[in-house]
Amino acid sequence: MQGINDLTQGPIMSTLMKLMMPIIATNFISTTYGLVDMIWVGGLGSGPVAAIGTAGWV
Repeated sequence: MQGINDLTQGPIMSTLMKLMMPIIATNFISTTYGLVDMIWVGGLGSGPVAAIGTAGWV
């Protein structure tokens, strides 16, 4: 089968990089989304911002 990567073979650093990059990208996108959401809701006051901040960690 072509296109299948065996992550149990080869150098460990390149394998970790292949696994790490999508996780870091997803975390960055999620953090950016939460920050932009807080900025938009920030005009409504501190109560709604606190609710957004609390809900962002769930």
